[in-house]
Amino acid sequence: MSSAERDAAVAARTQRLLPGALATFMSAFVAGVVTAINTGLAPGFALRWLSAWAIAWPSAVLAVYLFRPAALALARAVASTTVPRDRTRS
Repeated sequence: MSSAERDAAVAARTQRLLPGALATFMSAFVAGVVTAINTGLAPGFALRWLSAWAIAWPSAVLAVYLFRPAALALARAVASTTVPRDRTRS
């Protein structure tokens, strides 16, 4: 495998794994924030946070892959309305 082929394979795999990585970090962050708001940073916070994250993480990963096509379509629609069209001068 050439260096260019390997780079292309790594880029393709990165695109497949990125949503799951984002879901992992986002679910950990949100579970931590919600746990802190609901129960405070009192002793036992880490265990409560891990317990909440254990529920949130699989849900987030499943959701990100299920809703990825809809999110992509929405992002493209928003981008297409916010990027000016090429106007030819008459």
